[in-house]
Amino acid sequence: MTEAAAQRQDSASARSPAERLRAYLAALPESARRLLSTEIERARQRGEAIPGGDMIIAALRPAPPPVAPKPPEIVPPPAVRDEVAARFVFRPVEPFLIDERLETKVRGRIARHSLTAIWTWIARDLQPDEARTLEAACTAAIATGDEARATQLAADFAIPLCAAIRAELEEVSVDEAVRKRLFARLGDERALDDLTDVLVVLGNAPAIAAVIAKAPTTIRNLADDGLANARAMLDPMANTRTDLLAFALVLFQGRLVQKAHLARLAVSAAESDEPAKIAVNPYRYAVDLVVGEIERSALRVSRALKEGRGEKVAAALKDLHDAVRSLRTDMSLAGDGPWQRRLAKLRADLARLLTAEIEGVPGEMRRLLRPRQRGDQPAEAISEDVVADVETRLDLLSACRSYASEIALNEITLRIFTEIQGYLDPTLTQLLENIRNAPDVDRALKISQIEAAVRFSARIFGASYAQLLQKAADVAINAGKAPGRQG
Repeated sequence: MTEAAAQRQDSASARSPAERLRAYLAALPESARRLLSTEIERARQRGEAIPGGDMIIAALRPAPPPVAPKPPEIVPPPAVRDEVAARFVFRPVEPFLIDERLETKVRGRIARHSLTAIWTWIARDLQPDEARTLEAACTAAIATGDEARATQLAADFAIPLCAAIRAELEEVSVDEAVRKRLFARLGDERALDDLTDVLVVLGNAPAIAAVIAKAPTTIRNLADDGLANARAMLDPMANTRTDLLAFALVLFQGRLVQKAHLARLAVSAAESDEPAKIAVNPYRYAVDLVVGEIERSALRVSRALKEGRGEKVAAALKDLHDAVRSLRTDMSLAGDGPWQRRLAKLRADLARLLTAEIEGVPGEMRRLLRPRQRGDQPAEAISEDVVADVETRLDLLSACRSYASEIALNEITLRIFTEIQGYLDPTLTQLLENIRNAPDVDRALKISQIEAAVRFSARIFGASYAQLLQKAADVAINAGKAPGRQG
């Protein structure tokens, strides 16, 4: 055994069993951690004792994102940065970029991360000499504060660049070997799909923008005269340049307060709310974009849950609920078409994700508020972090309950909410009775339980009722203070 290996073995053996267990749990996949946490909560609800359960639950909860230390100030070397030219070349593409990677490519939406792969391919394989020249020229222009010159240089560069990309894509369409080679160089099938959209935007950005130039900057309700005016602006492009329509619709959607209203253009143009008729109309891109927005909302819910950002979860859930309800109102979603299947899958995936987050709340609440039994070891007061974690999950439950109709959670949210309501009220009454005669050894725990129950009640019954409970709690706690109490 080498000295380094011996040191690693000594380090591993020096850790306590608890530390090794925490390290093992932290290394589990997210899905396995959620499943294990759910099973422990269910066992507790059945009254089964789980040795080390509190420690396991604590280790399974996602840790708050660490605060990154301020990096030391580093003077960058005087090298030319590759991002400078790319930023100016791709500036016309900015309105069409999204941060999320959608499961299905949506025409007119370009994943931001695809631009890195596309520019690397341009600078390394397609036009390396021209790209290096542009880098130097743009960097020099920026150094002198002449951003207008850098913009013009990028626009001039884009003309031969589009011709080169178009020639490459024409080869790809007829030669599978060329397609495989380009895919390998881009490193991502989605980047290859997005390359087509980038080419369209770089070659036609002024024409796309001109179509909606006269549209109001903010449209609160796309209906009646507003819908007719939008059709008047967009119909010429729909009839003559269908290849550009999706991109004009993206820009127009950006002016809608309710993004899902864009589907009304498709229903109006097809003169039908039937998906089969809309799917053969040029305005089908409008429905694609609305379904894409719904998927983006679902992805934002998932990301906010991982980050522990409850307010972002609620906002994304509301966006998704409103968009699905609007789309369901404007067009028929009966049948088994591509749009219906995508929406059904999104709703099912989101329902599973949210169910895993909320179904353990009643069990966690019972564990925190249960009376200490005779013979139990003295327990510490409930910590603020634990109470705040349950409050966050209760807020999530309330949000799910508010928007349950469009995310397939009606039954489970009603069951969990009713279960918590039926548990909290009598439990708090019992806690208030017990505090009056509680021995000193129990007072800190019981007071923390009462305070936690009042805070939970605020989430379930409302702030006004919680204020009444707080007054009753203050009376009971003060009445229980007696000199000379013995544990």
